[in-house]
Amino acid sequence: MERGLRIVLACAVVATAAACGSKGGVVPPPTGMGGSGPGGVDGMSGSAGASGSAGDTGTAGAGATGTGGTTGDAGTTGTGGTTGTAGAGGTSSPGDPCSGRVTDFEAHQMTTLAKPAVRATVVDAEFGTTIRRITAVTTTGASAAIVPMYTTISAWNADESRLILYAVGGGGHQLYDGKTYTLIKALPINPPDLEQVYWDTADPDLLYYVDGQTFIRYHVGAGTKDTLHNFSSLCGGSAPSNGSDPMFTSWDSHRLGLVCGTKMFVYDWSTDTVLGPATAPTSGTPPAQVAPSGTLTFLENGTGQVLDATTLTVVRSLGLQDPVNHASLGRLANGHDTWNGTVYDDASNNVGSLVTIDMTTAAATVIIGPKTGFPYPPDGHVSALAYRKPGWVFVSTFWVNGFSGTGTPPTPGLLDLENLIADTNNGTVCRVGRHRSWGKANTVLGYWAEAHTTPSPSGTRAVFASDWGGGNSVDTYVLELPSYAP
Repeated sequence: MERGLRIVLACAVVATAAACGSKGGVVPPPTGMGGSGPGGVDGMSGSAGASGSAGDTGTAGAGATGTGGTTGDAGTTGTGGTTGTAGAGGTSSPGDPCSGRVTDFEAHQMTTLAKPAVRATVVDAEFGTTIRRITAVTTTGASAAIVPMYTTISAWNADESRLILYAVGGGGHQLYDGKTYTLIKALPINPPDLEQVYWDTADPDLLYYVDGQTFIRYHVGAGTKDTLHNFSSLCGGSAPSNGSDPMFTSWDSHRLGLVCGTKMFVYDWSTDTVLGPATAPTSGTPPAQVAPSGTLTFLENGTGQVLDATTLTVVRSLGLQDPVNHASLGRLANGHDTWNGTVYDDASNNVGSLVTIDMTTAAATVIIGPKTGFPYPPDGHVSALAYRKPGWVFVSTFWVNGFSGTGTPPTPGLLDLENLIADTNNGTVCRVGRHRSWGKANTVLGYWAEAHTTPSPSGTRAVFASDWGGGNSVDTYVLELPSYAP
């Protein structure tokens, strides 16, 4: 999402310099995919899980040196819920994305790290995280990039055996093996924009997209397509899309918010039903985006509106001064849908790189922000797509004090060019390394050099783009966390 800026991709899906032209030498970003301005909110208190029982007490840290040279602190009591969580610096718990990661607020330096060969790994010396390069762009120029689709769109399929990336300079959507990262084939699909492609969260062979007036179910293995619905009677000559700030489907892969002309609606392909429709607002960014539960939607309008997914009537406001900041819809362990995003201005000073708002209660919690010891938020992105780890959110940031791309870049400090992970159930935050990408400060690649860090469904890996220190091309890399078992 772009704060105060919308740049429309004028040449459908394949965005090349030849097809689209350029503005200031940079290929325009796809609709709704720009960066945000500077901005911040407060973290939520974790609630007991479905069982209502208290979690186990976290094991005390042994005092061994933590990742990046920091000393592990004693573990604290685990959060309430079905499973207790080890305290920061304590014993690693299987499947915990923050296990063994850095949890301090120190301005760790960014030492020189050689760009790895394709499919080889390096270790971030300050944060101890394994980074694997998975693509090898051989060209240069404004479209020399292979990137994840976006932070609100899952890159991996349901069992993480397949992965989709986008080749900006030609080739479109590319299917990779999700574990070996070998290129399998180009996908012959034609969505409204490059990021509007949706893996099924249960069946690893299926993905969905809109093509013109039709809603398509695509069988990846066989390469065959099923037409599930034709919207021409509803939309006329206006083709439906997920809008200029796309988000994911409901987490049962049944529902998606769509807009065509002056109408917005929710399509449920499990019953082949159009819910609504309602008149799309003339301000804000329709459509109403479906939350993980499938029962609520979020509309970037007014102060951030929560709508009933069936009737598209407003049920509450989230009180956002700017509802179009970078955000991702997620879900807490208690089942409540959440808005997770960057907030720059708020009457209660709930500002930060990650503020989580409960869509059921409208309660806001600053997770990564001044109230929790972090700086005022720099530009960045948020992804809550670790859908097998409800409540876990990944964040990628750029320069805290800004950088135009000319002259000597500032010495990186706290939150500069970082990847972070947060458990929004209890406020735990860990820092998992630097993506080393300059984003819009790369005066040639611009938008394509934004990291757009996106987790796998299990939250054990994350994919991100990087120009590796302002380079002349952008490749895709994978963070492989200690909890990942190949």
